[in-house]
Amino acid sequence: MTASPLDGSLRVNGLAVVRRTRANLDPALPTVLFVHGAMDRAASFSRVMRRLVQFDLIAFDRRGYSGSLSAGVNKTLDGHVDDLIEVIEFSGSESVVVIGHSMGGTLALGLAARADSRVKGLGVFESPMPSLDNSYASVGAGAIERGDEQGPASAAEFFYRLMVGEATWARLRERDREARRAEGPALLAELRSLRTPSAAIDPLGISLPVLLGVGSESPSSLRTGSALLHAALPRSEMVEIRGAGHGAHLSHADEFARYVQSCVVFAG
Repeated sequence: MTASPLDGSLRVNGLAVVRRTRANLDPALPTVLFVHGAMDRAASFSRVMRRLVQFDLIAFDRRGYSGSLSAGVNKTLDGHVDDLIEVIEFSGSESVVVIGHSMGGTLALGLAARADSRVKGLGVFESPMPSLDNSYASVGAGAIERGDEQGPASAAEFFYRLMVGEATWARLRERDREARRAEGPALLAELRSLRTPSAAIDPLGISLPVLLGVGSESPSSLRTGSALLHAALPRSEMVEIRGAGHGAHLSHADEFARYVQSCVVFAG
């Protein structure tokens, strides 16, 4: 583990970690830990983090993605949860609220299921839980099948183009496209793990307060999935970001920052 300045980037067990904090923070406030989704990265939370200067903030590239590409690939979702615990250990905080977007929220729920006393609450934004509607076969929207046929690089390109659209893909430089293709092994490993019923997280076993977030313009499948999760969790509420889709942390930074603040309040 590399020692860090108050505000900077470092590596924790091979993971690329970004910390934004100040020396005079209110000690009563928790550390806020951001967890990105499939084929995303810590940098996608940058605009949100700039709006939350009152908190100790941490984000990191999950293993196999972006700055953590060289750290290898987690074969299971439990491996990603282990990394979350490693980052919390690094933070030194005894009070953490975890904000997970998409797959990151599923991992945050996996962390909550372990009942780590340092984790006080979660923010879970449109996260897949196929056990709730038996949607295992649709996990990955065809990326797993593409990977089986054409390899992980093709699967990564297929998935990324599906998520961001053809216009965004067309604007990328070739080196950036290659960087995304290189994330194929990590993508396929977590999608396959998510498609495994025996790896499912039981929401009834999560006692922490969970504030679920959805975008008003998100696909109905994501909104319905969040509603099912809300019904299954013992302590949860839902908030909607008006005008936002699945990438609300990118398109609606002000509103997403207010969502994070609400998550902290809800964690109590």
